[in-house]
Parts: sequence; C-alpha cells; structure tokens
Amino acid sequence: MTQNLPSDDATSCIVNLSDYDTKGLCSNYTLRRHIHETEANAGCYEARSDWLKYIGLVEQFGGCNPVNGNFSAVVLPLCRPERLRLVAYILEYAFLYDNMVELVTNETRPTDTSENQEWSFTNPALGKTQIQAKMMTQLTAIDKACAQRVKYVWEEMLCTTLRDKDRQFTSLEDYVDFRIVDTGAPFVEAMLLFGMGIILTNEEDNQLESVRKPCYAALGLANDYFSFDREYAEFQASGESQTLTNSVWLHMKWHDVDVAAAKEMVRQATQRYEAQFLDLCAEYRHNNSPLADHVDRYLRALAYQVSGNVVWSLNCPRYHPRYRYDSNAGLEDSLTADRFFGGLGDTHVPIEVHSARNSRGHEVELTSLPRHQRRESTETTTTTESDDGSSIDDDISTASSRSSRAADYDHDHRQRKQCSEPAQLDDRHARAPFEYITSLPSKGVRDTFVDALNVWLAVPEPTVSRIKLLGSRLHSASLMLDDIEDGSDLRRSQPATHKVFGTAQTINSGCYEILKAVGEATQLGIPSAVDITLEALEELHIGQSYDLYWTRHCICPSEKEYLDMIDKKTGGLFRLLARLMLAVTPKSCDRQLADSIETLVSLIGSQFQIRDDYQNLQSAEYADQKGFCEDLDEGKFSFPLIHALSCNGREGRLRELLRQRQTSEGLSHAGKVLILIELEEAGSLRYTKRVLQRTQEQISGRLDRLECDTGSENWILRALLQKLEI
Repeated sequence: MTQNLPSDDATSCIVNLSDYDTKGLCSNYTLRRHIHETEANAGCYEARSDWLKYIGLVEQFGGCNPVNGNFSAVVLPLCRPERLRLVAYILEYAFLYDNMVELVTNETRPTDTSENQEWSFTNPALGKTQIQAKMMTQLTAIDKACAQRVKYVWEEMLCTTLRDKDRQFTSLEDYVDFRIVDTGAPFVEAMLLFGMGIILTNEEDNQLESVRKPCYAALGLANDYFSFDREYAEFQASGESQTLTNSVWLHMKWHDVDVAAAKEMVRQATQRYEAQFLDLCAEYRHNNSPLADHVDRYLRALAYQVSGNVVWSLNCPRYHPRYRYDSNAGLEDSLTADRFFGGLGDTHVPIEVHSARNSRGHEVELTSLPRHQRRESTETTTTTESDDGSSIDDDISTASSRSSRAADYDHDHRQRKQCSEPAQLDDRHARAPFEYITSLPSKGVRDTFVDALNVWLAVPEPTVSRIKLLGSRLHSASLMLDDIEDGSDLRRSQPATHKVFGTAQTINSGCYEILKAVGEATQLGIPSAVDITLEALEELHIGQSYDLYWTRHCICPSEKEYLDMIDKKTGGLFRLLARLMLAVTPKSCDRQLADSIETLVSLIGSQFQIRDDYQNLQSAEYADQKGFCEDLDEGKFSFPLIHALSCNGREGRLRELLRQRQTSEGLSHAGKVLILIELEEAGSLRYTKRVLQRTQEQISGRLDRLECDTGSENWILRALLQKLEI
C-alpha cells in the first residue's frame, strides 16, 4: 500500500526532552511539538463553546496546557495541519465527557440561580447527541475509513468504562487490560491514524497489536501517576468509601504501602512498559525489513505519544490546580506565546488550512477563525459519499432507538400496573409479534429524526418519548403488514413476523399497534394530535393502496404518480412526526417555519424511498438482509424500473422478463441479472443516482435555510442525512 506521507519536520519540531523533569520516564524517547498548535487550541475552544451551548456550564479542564503544550500538539505531533483542529475538538469533548462520567454527577447542569438562567433550557442528553453527530459528520466527510475506526473504539471505550468501573482488580496485568481501554489509549490511537491519514491493513493491524499494547499500558499508567494527587484529594474531600480506579491506589491496597511508595511502584512499572515498547518496535522493524513507510511513521507516532503524554501531564491544568486559569476564555495562544520559546508560528492565529466541498460543489470552511473571533460553533456544511450498502445505524440512532424502546416498556408497564383489577385475558398475544419485530436490529432512523427536530423545537423529554413511541408503533405495524402484503420472507436478515407468528396473528397485532398509537396521540395534551395522527394514517393507507394496485395489475405508474405515492406512504410517517412535534413545541413557530420544516421532511421521505429502491438493486448489504433484488420478486415498480419502462425500445424486453414474476417458480436469479443489465443499459441506475444527488442538494439547501432561520445548527440531522447519501 502506497501512502503519500510528509516528513515529521513538516508538521512538528523537536523539543529537548532533557529540559523537563520527567521523573525518570521517557528514557530514549524523542519529544515533538506541533508547529500549528494554534489549530489545536482553536479546536479545544470550539469544543468547550459547543459544550456550553448545547449542554451547560463546564469548569473542568481538558487538553489545553499553555506551558508544555496542548495535548493534541505534543501527543499527536504528526497530525496533518488541516485535521488538527477537528482532532483537538474531539479529544477535548472526550476529556469533558470523561469528567462527567467520572464525577457521576450532573455538574454540567446549571444551578437554579439567576446567574445561570441562560442554561435553564438546555437538554444535556440531546446536546451530547448534537456534538457527537457533529464529530461523526465531519470525521466521515474528511476520511470515512478512519472515521469508522474512531467510532468503533469510542463505543468500546464507553462500554468498558461503564461496565467495569467498580471492578475489583487482583493484579497489575489484570488492571492494565482494563485501563488500556478505559484511559482511551485505543481512541487516541484511532485519532492518531485519522490525523495522519494512515490506514493499516488488517494484516498490519493484527501484527502490530502486541507491539502497541505496552505503549498503551505506559500511557495509562503515566496518567495514573500524574493524576493521582488530584484524584486522591477529591476522593478524600468527598468522604466516600468506594475505591479509586487508579493503579497508585491499587498498589497501596495490594502492598499496604503509603502514597509515595505506591507511586514509585507505578513509575517503575511505567518505565518497564516504555522499554518493552521500544524493544518490540526494534524487533518488528528488524523482522519486517524493509518496513513500509506508513507503518514506520505509525510506530514513530506511537512513540511520540509516550513522551508527549508525560510532558503534557507534568503541569497540565487538568491534573494540577495551581496551573489553572479561566478555562473558557480562549487564552491559550497568548499564554503559550509568553512561555514557549518556539512560539506558535509567525501569525499567532489559526491558519485556514482545510476546506471541503458540499453537495453543491461549493467550498465550505472546516477550520479557520482566529481565537479572538470566538464563534460558538462551526458554521460548516460537510458531506461525504456513502457506501452503496451503508445502513443508517450509527451510535446516535442506536441511542435514540434504545431510549424509545425503554420508554415503550415503561409506559405499558405503568399502564398495566394502574389497572386495579387485571383482566383475565391480557394483551400478550396481541403484542408478541410487535415485540418480535422491535427486537430485531433497527436503524433507529425515526427516533433520530425526532431528536433532530427537537434541536429546533425544544419539546420536553416526556412528550418527545411519547411521540417516539407513537412513531415506533406505527412504523412497526406498517412493516408487519407490508411484509404480508409484499410476500416478503425476511426482515432485517431474520424471518419476517408473519413467518413466525402466522399471517392472521400478525395482522391482528399490526392493527392493535395502530390503535395503541392513536391512544398515544390522545395523551399528548393537545386536541389536534388525534386528528393529525388519523390524517397521516389515511395518507399512509391511500399511498399503500396504489402501490398494491399497481403491483397486482402490473400497471407501471408514471414517475409523478410514483413520487406522489411515496410522499403519502414513506413521507407520511416522517411528516406525522414533524407535525406532532410542531403542534406541541413550547417555542413560537410561525406558519412559514412550519411549512419549511414540512417541505424538508417531504424531501427526506422521497430521498429515503428512492434510495431504498436503488440500494435494493445495488447493495450487497440489502441482499443479505432481504434477499437478492427482493423488489423484483415482490413485483413492485420501483423508481429505476419506472424509468427503464419509459425508455423507447426497452419496454418489450423488460416486460417479458418481469412476467416471470407471475409464474409459480417466480423470477430466477438469472432473470434478475438480465433485468439489472437492462436497467444499466437504459441508464436507469445512473438516472436514479442523479435524482438522488439532486434531491440531496435540495435537502441541503433547505437545511441551510432552516438553520439560518432558527439560529441553530442541526448536527444530528446532518449526520443522519450524511448516511442517506449515495
């Protein structure tokens, strides 16, 4: 694999490690500091500004260190300049998020004082989703392959931290395995790869796993060593009796020694891991000579992490209260310029080093504004191409879906508890098919969509949960009934609901959930909610009736008729959710804004269905989940087929092939392949892709205007729409 890589000196300068009292650590290591450190400071400031904007007050420190260097500048000195600001933004968010998890308090929420009234309407859960959506949108826009690694290790880190925080450790090795993930070392390594734009092959990644483990261990233990005094002081002040997740504390307990002796043990253990890492690097280079340039650079970058982490830890405000200042004032550039002999470059302001192109081909800014301009968040539009088979299933959607299912359970559980005399016959059999389909892996699109709307509408959480539950009931009911009507055997790679519970029971369950959804509407507290829901149900059934009629009678609709149908059928549920959110919002919302939101929602519904038509014929992932070109088996006239059948000279051959669908044997695999060839030769797949791209541009324009009108960027919606792109 050939990867075009700059020299180490192109991004950083060597700093004399002997100028620092490293407590005997980092022997035989080299220290580097990024020459574009202002970009790292700008990224940290932007992250803190977004935290204040979306979540609430924050006083804790993250990666900034005006004396020894910003964390991203000294730990990731080989990061590409145009990626450094985003890298620093993400790592700062990770620091702040870690503070929240460690403290297990709601310190980001304001106290009820007049001084903090501007945060009284923040929604921290939605705010975190907004920031995470912003990060994933920008990561994916720049480098999708590297972004996937970042996402994976972030999820693993959160799971490990939350699951094992109170775990009892019996040995250093046992603790190190946990601490490697808990301290975020693999996450920082993923950001290192993203920052350098390096992709390791699976073979390289597997070979290097044992090499980087002592590097991770050294990073984790060094963090324990330098952060212990602060953690121990906070622990003693709290008066709590629970344990500390810190190797110094564990050595105190394991060996019955005082703090000084335990810290010395941890320091020596850190030294051993540092030496082991250098030995393994030398051995790997020897055994794999000549080493690929990108792997050699990767190993050097890991080594720079070790020295940079130690030097940053010596006096970072995060660990050392005496070095603290106003963490939200954006003072880092000026403070660093006063203290760092190397300076921050000639201009002392962040340099505009990166631009990307949005869906309309216009350049958009990712990193540029100087510190003194202090915008609250980036005003960017970033887009990326999605894999043909990508499903809309990121951590944001999953979190929304989980919360909705939890609300579903809690709500119905409470309803049953409230019955003074439980009925002899309960609803378990009516609910069983619904519970089955909701247990299958879900994209969580509609829950995420509701969260995205709530960025603008600020609907209280209990009402949001009820609207999500209403949407879940209707969506699941439509899937169960659609699979029967379409003759589908699979749903999300599993047997369709009627294949498990039978057709009659599945129909009954679907109708039951529609009734329950209307019941949810009555609980929203506004008279119009039921009318809105019933009107949407009417549209959904009318749209479905045309789809079924065209299929049964082999009538190919016009493109306009098809678009009208999907606007009712697919766009109907999205529009229902939007109308309910607009009806219950406490914010003042004029007709023009409501119309703009509904127009955007209708476009998204069309994009969603046409993309589904395209992917059904093109995506390997869709084939795994529903079968190869399943739409052809169902007899549907999808968007590409409608185009092909309208082309002169193509209709005859194509209709002959499609007639095979009416035979008892159905359409063969070879027949499907021939249809795909016909679609390709007719230009129908290319045409469909152009329509999708044009719709994406319309959606992007509408979203830009809505963000401008509301004064709020909607990163949740941008992340969702990015996954819909072709």
